[in-house]
Amino acid sequence: MSHATATSSTLEIPAEEPDKPSGNSGQPSAETRVTTLELFFDLAFVFNFTQLARVFSRDMSATGLLRVLLIFWLLWWMYGGYAWLTNHLPPHKKRHRLLLLLGMASFLVVGLATPNAFNGDGVAFGVGYLLIVSVHAALFAFSGPRAARNMLRIAPFHAVAALLIIWAGFLEGPVAYACWAGAVVLEVVAPMITGVSGFELKPGHFVERHGLLMIIALGDSFLALGIGTNGGQAGLSVVTTAVLIFVIPACLWWVYFDESEKARRAERALERQDALTRSRMALSAFFYAHVPMLLGLILIAAAVKKTIAHPFGQLAPAPSFALAGGVALYLVGIAWFHRILKIGPQRFHLAAALLSAAAIPVGRFGAAVGEVFVLGALIVSALFIEHRWTKQMAHTC
Repeated sequence: MSHATATSSTLEIPAEEPDKPSGNSGQPSAETRVTTLELFFDLAFVFNFTQLARVFSRDMSATGLLRVLLIFWLLWWMYGGYAWLTNHLPPHKKRHRLLLLLGMASFLVVGLATPNAFNGDGVAFGVGYLLIVSVHAALFAFSGPRAARNMLRIAPFHAVAALLIIWAGFLEGPVAYACWAGAVVLEVVAPMITGVSGFELKPGHFVERHGLLMIIALGDSFLALGIGTNGGQAGLSVVTTAVLIFVIPACLWWVYFDESEKARRAERALERQDALTRSRMALSAFFYAHVPMLLGLILIAAAVKKTIAHPFGQLAPAPSFALAGGVALYLVGIAWFHRILKIGPQRFHLAAALLSAAAIPVGRFGAAVGEVFVLGALIVSALFIEHRWTKQMAHTC
């Protein structure tokens, strides 16, 4: 499919504002900020990330990774739908809030079913997912007649995707995986077939919403430190390792936010565009470019549990690759994010991502803490070089 075709869907958002007419197509309407209910919703959503990290830490095989990818894509797709929805229709009215809370409860059901979604809880996962898409459709019904018509065209695809997952819960082996894959494909092609148009995106709200999500997701990888100790004694080796591991999510936070400066740059990058280009750019930067970042955090959280348990022992191949691969994926996502919005350099992060492979033999044949140290040093180096580059560019301009 062409890029224009993919982005024209803008994750199933209609073109009109529900309560007031659109302004100039090249300028966003009056900005709204993220509500506390949206932040509460994101907390419930990130619970699913915790569960995905648990799934992968329990089975660090190709099959385990495939399961994570299938579940992640379905959940991230619908999170994107809710993020674009609340950007268009802030949850200020009581009925909107009640429906959003029901959506949260649905994500909770899905999260509880995630660890065994392929081993007995597939039906529960599918029912939860059906609730998620149903609430999403119901909220669109309050967005105006055009929104309701658009959702009426696309809702059957979501419903069939959920029914495929429920059906997969009664099956085993390749057929079950085929049903899951079919659900993913349906979610991707639905907006292409229905031809749903874009809408007037509010950049401030959109950037802030995804920034808050990333903080929560980074916090989840930090919490993996405590989970990995399993309540054991906090001896010198455990504390030292925890501090070293903490450097990784702390630096990854800095790479993304740069003390909110990048958020301001991202807002300005979106504000400068006309409505259609803004929607395309937002979809590319805040949906697709965030995929490797979030997957990277899931891999890091899963690997941390293994790393902190035996910090001075050799890492098994799977957690060693997961730790380095998670950092590499995150940095690739950052480079992609920078490239789309033109808000920062890419080559330093791409170089650090490639060099992260050098940390794997350190963990495999040396010690787990050694791999952590090398990865932390790589991220810090990329940050330092980027900082110097930013100062140089500021003097040049």
